[in-house]
Amino acid sequence: MKAIETGVVQYAGQGPGTASQAVSLPIWLVLAGNLLMGTSLWLIAAGGMGAKLILLGFWIAMLCAYARPVRITPGLLAGSLALAGLIGVIATGNGASIEKLRLIGNLLMLPVGLLVGLMIGRDSLRVMMPVLVVYLLLSSSFQMTHEGLRLNQPFLFLGLFALCSVVRWRGCRLLAAGSALAVLLSQTRIAVLAMLVNLIGMIRFSRAMTWLVGMAALAVAGWFAMSHLPRLFLTHGSGRLAFWQDFWGMWQGGSVGQRWLGFGTGSVEEILSGYQSFASFGALHNDHFRMLFETGITGAILWSAGWIVMLWTLRHARLAVSILLSVMLTMVTDNTLNYGHYLVCCGMVAGIAARKGPYHG
Repeated sequence: MKAIETGVVQYAGQGPGTASQAVSLPIWLVLAGNLLMGTSLWLIAAGGMGAKLILLGFWIAMLCAYARPVRITPGLLAGSLALAGLIGVIATGNGASIEKLRLIGNLLMLPVGLLVGLMIGRDSLRVMMPVLVVYLLLSSSFQMTHEGLRLNQPFLFLGLFALCSVVRWRGCRLLAAGSALAVLLSQTRIAVLAMLVNLIGMIRFSRAMTWLVGMAALAVAGWFAMSHLPRLFLTHGSGRLAFWQDFWGMWQGGSVGQRWLGFGTGSVEEILSGYQSFASFGALHNDHFRMLFETGITGAILWSAGWIVMLWTLRHARLAVSILLSVMLTMVTDNTLNYGHYLVCCGMVAGIAARKGPYHG
């Protein structure tokens, strides 16, 4: 439902589907933006809301500064109403105020990123990409687990790969290959699958060379993964299914009000803290189910409606649709709503792609 706030933005005086004039950001603003984005990235490890407040606050300020007159389209209106409705369900439901604010902020990340891509265009990449590359180079490391070495921060690398989908800088293909390798080395299966969905949106399948090179590259990547990344092919249980079933039983056993309006924001973490065997997970690892559990059938309907509006409105841009589907996919087995920088990156890419047409941003 971060995906809710959309509709292809149409500027006054322009026809449907026409891309607006790209914004050229002054160098001082690009430098200041890199500084603030770097601060927000380094605050991730500190926890709390500081990192997300800086991230969201900066891009909302950018939208306010560079917004253009817009025509209200049916998609924009429907998406805005769905988002407002879901925020209303969260705000008036049960749960601590801080938890409500955190969830609302998380829901805004992708819509804000999308509007940045639509209104500002590729120049927004100058603010996000350089500092993200530097941060990943300085902070990434391999961690020893019982399943072998794994590279950390898979979703930031996945966000960088998404940004590479629309960048036109020299060396962008090498950067895309490096970020793709990093996602593979993380051995995070859902991130690898999401990257493949993203890749589908980037490829022009009508070219014979695409098939020849693509099949060879896929064969090499498959051999490398099978030989050196065994976790990607393991079928062991992670324990998620067990507590999904447990929470499903709680939801079914709830009152009528709880089933329709949810158990309240933050209830998942509160319940998990009381389960010794589940406490280590910290979250439900399924954002779609979490929205049903915490906001009920009403919230789940609004959440689903938002995704449908988003996908239908951006259907003219295959890359934008692929990016959104990849985000939806990660939400099946992970806590993607908590990954603000990843969501903003994906929103930017979808917005930039929607400006141009069916293949690229």
